[in-house]
Amino acid sequence: MKRYKLKHQKIIGAILLLALVLLLGACSRIAAVQIPPLPTPRSSQPEATADIMAQPTLSPITPPPVLSPAPTAQMPAPTLPPTPAPVQTPPPTPTPEPVHEDPNTPHLRIENATLPQNMEPYGIVDLHGEIYTDKGVIAQVCGRIYNNDTGQNDQICMYYPYEPYFSLAGTVNSKLIFGVLEPGHYSYIVSAIAENNSFSSGEQVLIEHAFEIYYP
Repeated sequence: MKRYKLKHQKIIGAILLLALVLLLGACSRIAAVQIPPLPTPRSSQPEATADIMAQPTLSPITPPPVLSPAPTAQMPAPTLPPTPAPVQTPPPTPTPEPVHEDPNTPHLRIENATLPQNMEPYGIVDLHGEIYTDKGVIAQVCGRIYNNDTGQNDQICMYYPYEPYFSLAGTVNSKLIFGVLEPGHYSYIVSAIAENNSFSSGEQVLIEHAFEIYYP
Protein backbone atom coordinates (compact mmCIF):
# COMPACT_ATOMS: atom_id res chain seq x y z
CA MET A 1 0.00 0.00 0.00
CA LYS A 2 2.85 2.33 0.80
CA ARG A 3 4.48 1.45 -2.47
CA TYR A 4 1.32 2.32 -4.34
CA LYS A 5 1.14 5.86 -2.82
CA LEU A 6 4.77 6.48 -3.67
CA LYS A 7 4.18 5.53 -7.21
CA HIS A 8 1.14 7.78 -7.32
CA GLN A 9 3.12 10.76 -6.03
CA LYS A 10 5.79 10.26 -8.64
CA ILE A 11 3.22 10.35 -11.37
CA ILE A 12 1.70 13.59 -10.04
CA GLY A 13 5.15 15.13 -9.71
CA ALA A 14 5.96 14.25 -13.31
CA ILE A 15 2.70 15.80 -14.48
CA LEU A 16 3.39 18.96 -12.55
CA LEU A 17 6.89 19.18 -13.97
CA LEU A 18 5.59 18.71 -17.45
CA ALA A 19 3.01 21.43 -16.89
CA LEU A 20 5.69 23.76 -15.62
CA VAL A 21 7.84 23.18 -18.67
CA LEU A 22 4.91 23.82 -20.95
CA LEU A 23 4.09 27.00 -19.07
CA LEU A 24 7.64 28.28 -19.39
CA GLY A 25 7.66 27.58 -23.10
CA ALA A 26 4.41 29.47 -23.59
CA CYS A 27 5.75 32.41 -21.66
CA SER A 28 8.85 32.57 -23.83
CA ARG A 29 6.71 32.59 -26.92
CA ILE A 30 4.53 35.37 -25.58
CA ALA A 31 7.62 37.44 -24.85
CA ALA A 32 8.80 36.96 -28.41
CA VAL A 33 5.57 38.43 -29.88
CA GLN A 34 5.88 42.25 -30.54
CA ILE A 35 3.05 44.07 -28.89
CA PRO A 36 1.95 47.16 -30.96
CA PRO A 37 2.32 50.48 -29.21
CA LEU A 38 -0.71 51.74 -27.45
CA PRO A 39 -2.44 54.76 -29.13
CA THR A 40 -1.48 58.18 -27.90
CA PRO A 41 -3.99 59.28 -25.37
CA ARG A 42 -6.19 62.13 -26.47
CA SER A 43 -5.84 65.58 -25.11
CA SER A 44 -7.72 66.22 -22.03
CA GLN A 45 -9.30 69.27 -23.62
CA PRO A 46 -12.94 68.64 -24.60
CA GLU A 47 -13.76 68.85 -28.27
CA ALA A 48 -15.44 72.00 -29.41
CA THR A 49 -19.15 71.56 -29.92
CA ALA A 50 -20.79 73.01 -32.97
CA ASP A 51 -23.18 75.93 -32.40
CA ILE A 52 -26.24 74.98 -34.37
CA MET A 53 -27.70 78.52 -33.98
CA ALA A 54 -24.66 80.25 -35.42
CA GLN A 55 -24.83 81.41 -39.04
CA PRO A 56 -22.58 79.38 -41.29
CA THR A 57 -19.72 81.33 -42.73
CA LEU A 58 -19.93 81.05 -46.50
CA SER A 59 -16.91 81.46 -48.59
CA PRO A 60 -17.29 84.30 -51.10
CA ILE A 61 -18.51 83.13 -54.51
CA THR A 62 -16.35 84.25 -57.33
CA PRO A 63 -18.67 85.69 -60.06
CA PRO A 64 -18.25 84.24 -63.52
CA PRO A 65 -16.15 86.33 -65.88
CA VAL A 66 -18.13 88.87 -67.90
CA LEU A 67 -17.87 87.97 -71.55
CA SER A 68 -17.88 90.75 -74.11
CA PRO A 69 -20.81 90.34 -76.54
CA ALA A 70 -19.86 89.23 -79.98
CA PRO A 71 -19.90 92.10 -82.46
CA THR A 72 -23.16 92.18 -84.40
CA ALA A 73 -23.62 93.46 -87.89
CA GLN A 74 -24.86 97.02 -87.79
CA MET A 75 -28.31 97.24 -89.33
CA PRO A 76 -28.83 100.13 -91.74
CA ALA A 77 -31.08 102.85 -90.49
CA PRO A 78 -34.62 102.51 -91.87
CA THR A 79 -35.35 104.79 -94.77
CA LEU A 80 -38.28 106.99 -93.92
CA PRO A 81 -40.55 108.23 -96.69
CA PRO A 82 -40.06 111.86 -97.52
CA THR A 83 -42.31 114.16 -95.62
CA PRO A 84 -44.85 115.52 -98.09
CA ALA A 85 -44.86 119.20 -98.47
CA PRO A 86 -47.86 120.85 -96.90
CA VAL A 87 -50.64 121.23 -99.40
CA GLN A 88 -51.48 124.82 -99.82
CA THR A 89 -55.18 125.32 -100.06
CA PRO A 90 -55.89 127.69 -102.89
CA PRO A 91 -57.97 130.64 -101.94
CA PRO A 92 -61.62 130.14 -102.67
CA THR A 93 -62.67 131.30 -106.08
CA PRO A 94 -65.07 134.14 -105.69
CA THR A 95 -68.49 133.31 -107.02
CA PRO A 96 -69.18 135.55 -109.94
CA GLU A 97 -72.16 137.69 -109.51
CA PRO A 98 -75.01 136.68 -111.78
CA VAL A 99 -75.40 138.80 -114.83
CA HIS A 100 -78.60 140.69 -114.58
CA GLU A 101 -80.04 140.41 -118.04
CA ASP A 102 -82.40 143.03 -119.26
CA PRO A 103 -85.90 141.65 -119.65
CA ASN A 104 -85.99 143.08 -123.19
CA THR A 105 -83.13 140.82 -124.40
CA PRO A 106 -84.45 138.32 -127.01
CA HIS A 107 -83.75 134.55 -127.00
CA LEU A 108 -83.65 131.98 -129.82
CA ARG A 109 -84.66 128.32 -130.10
CA ILE A 110 -84.90 125.71 -132.89
CA GLU A 111 -87.42 122.88 -133.24
CA ASN A 112 -87.82 119.78 -135.47
CA ALA A 113 -84.23 119.93 -136.75
CA THR A 114 -82.84 117.10 -138.95
CA LEU A 115 -79.14 116.18 -138.91
CA PRO A 116 -76.82 114.63 -141.55
CA GLN A 117 -75.41 111.16 -140.79
CA ASN A 118 -72.22 109.43 -141.95
CA MET A 119 -72.58 108.64 -145.64
CA GLU A 120 -70.82 107.71 -148.84
CA PRO A 121 -70.03 110.42 -151.43
CA TYR A 122 -72.91 111.92 -153.42
CA GLY A 123 -75.38 111.46 -150.59
CA ILE A 124 -78.49 113.59 -150.21
CA VAL A 125 -79.58 115.29 -146.94
CA ASP A 126 -82.97 116.90 -146.46
CA LEU A 127 -82.57 119.67 -143.87
CA HIS A 128 -85.52 120.79 -141.77
CA GLY A 129 -85.97 122.93 -138.68
CA GLU A 130 -87.82 126.04 -137.49
CA ILE A 131 -86.12 128.90 -135.65
CA TYR A 132 -88.10 131.11 -133.21
CA THR A 133 -87.42 134.19 -131.07
CA ASP A 134 -89.40 135.12 -127.97
CA LYS A 135 -88.97 138.89 -128.54
CA GLY A 136 -88.37 141.05 -131.57
CA VAL A 137 -87.28 139.47 -134.85
CA ILE A 138 -84.68 137.08 -136.28
CA ALA A 139 -82.16 139.45 -137.85
CA GLN A 140 -79.69 136.88 -139.27
CA VAL A 141 -79.42 133.12 -139.99
CA CYS A 142 -76.18 131.42 -141.09
CA GLY A 143 -75.91 127.82 -142.35
CA ARG A 144 -72.56 126.24 -143.19
CA ILE A 145 -70.62 123.03 -143.73
CA TYR A 146 -67.32 123.24 -141.89
CA ASN A 147 -64.38 121.01 -142.98
CA ASN A 148 -62.76 119.68 -139.79
CA ASP A 149 -59.75 118.39 -141.73
CA THR A 150 -58.80 121.75 -143.27
CA GLY A 151 -60.33 124.12 -140.70
CA GLN A 152 -62.24 126.00 -143.42
CA ASN A 153 -65.89 126.50 -144.37
CA ASP A 154 -66.56 124.46 -147.51
CA GLN A 155 -70.09 125.89 -147.95
CA ILE A 156 -71.89 128.83 -146.30
CA CYS A 157 -75.17 130.70 -146.74
CA MET A 158 -76.62 133.81 -145.04
CA TYR A 159 -80.25 135.01 -144.56
CA TYR A 160 -81.77 138.18 -143.02
CA PRO A 161 -85.44 137.42 -142.52
CA TYR A 162 -86.41 140.08 -139.90
CA GLU A 163 -89.28 137.89 -138.86
CA PRO A 164 -90.01 136.14 -135.56
CA TYR A 165 -89.88 132.76 -137.40
CA PHE A 166 -87.51 131.18 -139.95
CA SER A 167 -87.62 127.75 -141.67
CA LEU A 168 -84.52 125.91 -142.88
CA ALA A 169 -86.54 124.07 -145.53
CA GLY A 170 -86.31 125.83 -148.90
CA THR A 171 -83.56 128.15 -147.62
CA VAL A 172 -80.51 126.57 -145.94
CA ASN A 173 -81.59 123.18 -147.27
CA SER A 174 -81.35 124.42 -150.85
CA LYS A 175 -77.95 126.09 -150.41
CA LEU A 176 -75.96 123.39 -148.60
CA ILE A 177 -75.23 120.51 -151.03
CA PHE A 178 -73.86 117.43 -149.27
CA GLY A 179 -73.58 115.37 -152.45
CA VAL A 180 -70.52 117.32 -153.66
CA LEU A 181 -68.41 116.80 -150.52
CA GLU A 182 -65.19 114.78 -150.78
CA PRO A 183 -64.53 112.02 -148.23
CA GLY A 184 -63.50 113.58 -144.93
CA HIS A 185 -64.77 114.90 -141.60
CA TYR A 186 -67.27 117.76 -141.46
CA SER A 187 -69.63 119.67 -139.19
CA TYR A 188 -73.09 121.02 -140.01
CA ILE A 189 -73.56 124.36 -138.19
CA VAL A 190 -76.55 126.72 -137.95
CA SER A 191 -76.38 130.00 -136.00
CA ALA A 192 -78.73 133.02 -135.74
CA ILE A 193 -79.08 136.51 -134.22
CA ALA A 194 -82.29 137.99 -132.80
CA GLU A 195 -82.93 141.69 -132.18
CA ASN A 196 -85.53 143.49 -130.10
CA ASN A 197 -85.25 147.21 -130.76
CA SER A 198 -81.80 148.10 -129.38
CA PHE A 199 -81.35 144.73 -127.60
CA SER A 200 -79.62 141.78 -129.27
CA SER A 201 -79.23 138.12 -128.41
CA GLY A 202 -75.82 138.03 -130.00
CA GLU A 203 -74.88 135.16 -132.33
CA GLN A 204 -76.12 131.85 -130.92
CA VAL A 205 -75.15 128.44 -132.32
CA LEU A 206 -78.36 126.41 -132.60
CA ILE A 207 -76.93 123.31 -134.38
CA GLU A 208 -73.38 121.91 -134.44
CA HIS A 209 -73.29 118.28 -135.60
CA ALA A 210 -70.25 116.30 -136.87
CA PHE A 211 -70.53 113.73 -139.67
CA GLU A 212 -68.25 111.87 -142.07
CA ILE A 213 -68.14 111.26 -145.81
CA TYR A 214 -66.36 107.93 -146.28
CA TYR A 215 -65.12 105.89 -149.21
CA PRO A 216 -67.47 103.06 -150.23
